[in-house]
Amino acid sequence: MEAEMMALAVMCVSSLTGLALQDLWGWGKKRFASLLGREGAAAEDELEGLRRELLDARRSGDEDAEAGVEEEWVRRFQELLERDPEAAARVRAVVGEVVERSPAPVAFANILHYVNNSAVLQAMNDYWARCTAARSMTAMYLSGLPGVGKRTTARHWLQSHQGALPGDVLHADLGSDERGRPADLAAVLERWLDQLGVPREDRPADVEHKAGEVRRQLRHRPMVVLLENVTRLAQVRPLLPDSPQSVLLMTGQQAPAALESVLDFELVVVEPLKDEHALELLVKVSRSTEHPDRLRPVVQQLGGLPLAVRLIAGQLKSPVPGVLEDITVLLTDRRSRQELLTMDDAHDLPSALDATYGRLAAEAALLYRRLGILARVDFQIDTVFTLTEDRQPTAIRRALHALISARLVEREGADTYRLHPLVHDHAATVAERDEGGAERAVVRERIVRYYLRTAESGEAALSSRWRHDPMGVYASAVRPAGGSTDTERELARRRAGLLAAVHLAQDSGLHVEAWRLCQGLWTFYLRTASHAEWIESHRVGLAGAQACGDRLATARMHYQLGFAYLDRWSVEEDDPRRAREQFDAALGLVRSGTPGRSEGERRTESSVLEGLGLLEQKLRRPRYALDRFQQAEAALDGVIHPRGLALLAYHRAPAYTALGHHDDAERTLREAREGFAALGQGKDIALNIGKSWMRYAQDRVACEQPGEAVLALESAISELAEADAAYVLATAHLSRGDVFRSLGDNGRAVADWERARALFTDVRSGRAEEARARLAASDEGGDLQ
Repeated sequence: MEAEMMALAVMCVSSLTGLALQDLWGWGKKRFASLLGREGAAAEDELEGLRRELLDARRSGDEDAEAGVEEEWVRRFQELLERDPEAAARVRAVVGEVVERSPAPVAFANILHYVNNSAVLQAMNDYWARCTAARSMTAMYLSGLPGVGKRTTARHWLQSHQGALPGDVLHADLGSDERGRPADLAAVLERWLDQLGVPREDRPADVEHKAGEVRRQLRHRPMVVLLENVTRLAQVRPLLPDSPQSVLLMTGQQAPAALESVLDFELVVVEPLKDEHALELLVKVSRSTEHPDRLRPVVQQLGGLPLAVRLIAGQLKSPVPGVLEDITVLLTDRRSRQELLTMDDAHDLPSALDATYGRLAAEAALLYRRLGILARVDFQIDTVFTLTEDRQPTAIRRALHALISARLVEREGADTYRLHPLVHDHAATVAERDEGGAERAVVRERIVRYYLRTAESGEAALSSRWRHDPMGVYASAVRPAGGSTDTERELARRRAGLLAAVHLAQDSGLHVEAWRLCQGLWTFYLRTASHAEWIESHRVGLAGAQACGDRLATARMHYQLGFAYLDRWSVEEDDPRRAREQFDAALGLVRSGTPGRSEGERRTESSVLEGLGLLEQKLRRPRYALDRFQQAEAALDGVIHPRGLALLAYHRAPAYTALGHHDDAERTLREAREGFAALGQGKDIALNIGKSWMRYAQDRVACEQPGEAVLALESAISELAEADAAYVLATAHLSRGDVFRSLGDNGRAVADWERARALFTDVRSGRAEEARARLAASDEGGDLQ
């Protein structure tokens, strides 16, 4: 509990201090003043004082003063949470709002102590000005050695122009992960579509079409696109915007061959710092009072790499006598080095990392090694406490500060941290060297269990569906009454770590945890259409379920993997065949048990048959679909599952309509609506009832009863307004407009199409063009296709 309260206090202060440097301060000040529980004016005055202290520390480059202010406020929020534990929910809500409203930290992070590269920055400014004048997209490739500061230079340039550049950022790191796997472009595009707010229904299946939808969005909404560690043309091609207002920044050691064949871009070479500039950076970061001549031998050994300079500067901040002499000896004596990284040049980044690690206090060194065991992903403060459950939270908080001060850990935003890839490689190496195998295994298990708790608590909050629950996790979970936005956002912030945890679980022999992680991520992946990560994780989860010999878990993994293929439905990727293959495998497992099968097996059989019915519908084979849905209903005999029965009735209707059995369609949709209504009230219920009315309207149009279709769509619109489902509501208005047009009521048709256009536009759907086309044809008196 102490670690949880500490983590929450740190998150709160990280959000607060981040706001102090943004235009959102006025809004944030009022939100945080309300948390302090005092009169508004007094609390706001106190927060203004905090902001002044932070800004003064920033202007003077006094990171110690900045850290001291943060430490004091962490203590105060800890005391608040100890006095009033119920304040935790309010704190989480405010932190969530800050994360949602703040600019992307990857683009506009505040970078202290940036020196030189004036020629580079001027070249970037000049090229940007030329492109802007020519009304063409600005594209630049920053090349240079590892650790030379390409990433920092790109961020510094963005920060310097944030008032003039597009405010939103699409970011992707295209470098291989620590397992040597290249970035998955489909996963990158899916994250971008989610970030752009593209309705789930509009998200394409294939990479080419996903890329096309991103480009379409950017034509109306210019952005900064930041691609790091670009090495191959094939990586870049699907991610290129074509908006003249967008800005594309790429970084890497060397621009890919033939990049100029697909893109006009400026090559910007980031050179190592000259000795005088490296010395300036060393003095600024370390705030050293040593005579510059005593620091020059150190600088001359660092090859002008800003990362190495910052690492050594972090150690020079130590008040212990003799630090400078020790570092000088270490860097100048090659016999004392351990070449832990392979570099293409003779620069001494490995030595700088060794020197920095060697001078860490015990707790900081321990945390550093354990961060090396963690996958190379962004992490949060609660992750830090998970890695060090055997240590006092206060001590670990200080250890994290020490790593930040030593430049081994970087801040990425509100409660988000990272290790530079080269630093992470070093941390992983010293973890292998200095930690015992048993201790590393314990830490890996902690990491997996932390992410498992995150996934399963998120799944319980997002859905009430049935899950295979041998540990009783979901049976004891209470689904919150509020919305799911906060849960989805928190899962999204940790998605890279969650996916890495699935692999870590399987690699560590934690097979049960591997499939449970996948089960816990199901609803998140389904809601966000994260098909690439969904399929990757579930392939691993399936292997985990098979390895631990749990037949029902194996069937559930086959089913969930099959549903991922069904939901994506990429013909190019052979998804129809793959979905059927997985469903058939699941069906074989749940039907191979003893006669007295469990409820879980029967529920899974019904779900699989439902999936096969949906697959047949997509293949336009209504008779086969009906047969599967009827089998799915039969599998539930004796199982209390009213929602499942209502959904099966809803699914049968389109098959009946396709076969011309309109009375059966009417009957099953009535059963579906009554079944949904019996479940209670809420937005999900209203959505399902509204969609049932829409299906009934489609059937009435098919059997040439447009008047009945209008009445059905009126009922649908009424329900969907309560469901807060703008996209589906827009679809209902579009359909009703079409029916009105068929009845010759052009005035009402135009009103519905106008409403559909506005709603589709609000949710950034390309279907707004459908409504515009109808309106244009109506104005011209033409026929609608």
